[in-house]
Amino acid sequence: MRASMFRPSAASGSATRASTVHSGAMPTKISAPRGTRDLLPEQTPAWDRVEAVARDLSRRYAFDRIEIPLFERVELFARGLGESSDAVEKEMFRVSGAAGSEEERAEWALRPEPTAGIIRAFIEHGMHVRPGPLRVTMIGPMFRYDRPQAGRYRQFSQWDVEVIGDPGPAVDAELIELAHRFYATVGLTDAVAHVNSIGDAKCRPGYRQALIDYFGQHRDRLTQDSQRRLEVNPLRVLDDKELAPDLADGAPKSADHLCEECRAHFRAVLDLLDALNLRYVVDHRLVRGLDYYIRTTFEFVIAGREGQQQAIGGGGRYDGLADLLGGRSTPGIGFGIGLDRTVLAMEEQTVALPAAAPLLAVVGTGDDHAERLKVAGRLREAGLRVRPDGSSRKLGKQLETASKAGAGWAVIVGDELSDGRVGLKDLASGEQETVDVDEVGRRVSG
Repeated sequence: MRASMFRPSAASGSATRASTVHSGAMPTKISAPRGTRDLLPEQTPAWDRVEAVARDLSRRYAFDRIEIPLFERVELFARGLGESSDAVEKEMFRVSGAAGSEEERAEWALRPEPTAGIIRAFIEHGMHVRPGPLRVTMIGPMFRYDRPQAGRYRQFSQWDVEVIGDPGPAVDAELIELAHRFYATVGLTDAVAHVNSIGDAKCRPGYRQALIDYFGQHRDRLTQDSQRRLEVNPLRVLDDKELAPDLADGAPKSADHLCEECRAHFRAVLDLLDALNLRYVVDHRLVRGLDYYIRTTFEFVIAGREGQQQAIGGGGRYDGLADLLGGRSTPGIGFGIGLDRTVLAMEEQTVALPAAAPLLAVVGTGDDHAERLKVAGRLREAGLRVRPDGSSRKLGKQLETASKAGAGWAVIVGDELSDGRVGLKDLASGEQETVDVDEVGRRVSG
């Protein structure tokens, strides 16, 4: 999908504007782009929860925040993710510059995933000189122009963590444990890690050839996509959801083709997962969708939903990605957790969310708006969630609006404010008393 980049007017240097012609007809309503959605206020508490858990765990696991651009050169993703990956071949949002400078003519793409951009930043800013390994995290939107379906949007949010500079198996197990902890903390049950090792540059060529030999005998049973993948990246044939079960079960397993170093690394990862009592399944079909992965790969699914394109997160090791992007050889591993799919899974499991802080409405009589705002400010300083009514309507109408807005309490500003006191009304029971402003927090939380 292509769009021209926004450019200032060459004549004036100001932004060009399209003229709008008004007619007597009712204007056509504009809807959100297909494959996207609006998050309305009543839907955001679950999002607040998963983002808060992600940020808290990032802090406790000593990950530092990083932010990268929403768009990068197409070349970054083509080189890093692989020309044969779906993300590059048919799922990228491409943005083409208009005629002009070399930069304006360059091809850009909205980021389909963050790892390539993070490694680009790691190389560009010489972050290899920092004490390692580098541990970074981010939460933000990603973009893939894919066919919209349940839990799969063209703009989606992801929590990403990356450890750059540690080649050992312990960090592989640590990240799988971190993802397990995230799902447990947000309240999901039955999250299972599917893990595999797909070898490295030393042993993968033999496995690649074994797949070519095997699937080449059954080419007529492969989808068109898999026939193409067999030529450019035969591991991706295993990722085809339409692959016949008997073909998948009979395919060569990567574990049987690992070199001694990769076999020892994978064995160590599994031993650590066992020592941590983590739930996992060795999945010989798991290859992940991006070409930069080597050795350990993993995905999280809800038990019983395997094979339904319902992975709720995943990641793996990418020790050769820095080399591909022009940097020095640096090991790395990371994961991305889809927040959209996590929230959807929470809804399916009817996960209870923590109760929201009580909402207080500040109301009053007459035109005492300044006093209401002052009281609201004092209550907010005390950490309370406050909504002042700025109208001059009758008190009863203000209380009615406060109740409809979800307020549990009304703070009524009146003459007694001169003595530092306000009315406090329980909107559920109707009970009312007069209290000191500084006592409101204790009363509503008690």
